[in-house]
Amino acid sequence: MLRIASLIMLLLATPVAWAEELPRFDIAAMCKAAPRLEASDKDTDQNCVRDETEARRQLEQQWASFDPRQREMCARETTVGGAPSYVDVLTCIQMASGNAPPASTRRARGNP
Repeated sequence: MLRIASLIMLLLATPVAWAEELPRFDIAAMCKAAPRLEASDKDTDQNCVRDETEARRQLEQQWASFDPRQREMCARETTVGGAPSYVDVLTCIQMASGNAPPASTRRARGNP
């Protein structure tokens, strides 16, 4: 019975813990698996790593200032249906808070 109670407490605490810390994604693996958008793209991996690293840096600096519910929602949402992405987490949080960058500056990943 104690194990069940412990498991329930852990599950209830997980969303809070998830929202408190910036998620850890394997940028190199994710970028290596990313498809090329055009056949002529030669620096796709390097550009991806640069974009993901910059997004992670921005998230690290601002993570505590974001609404915990938005952090949780966006961190979970970006891991559904594909490789997790710091660019996607950052864009999600910006959109949820009303501070989204113009569509022309977001990376084309099949998202509108």
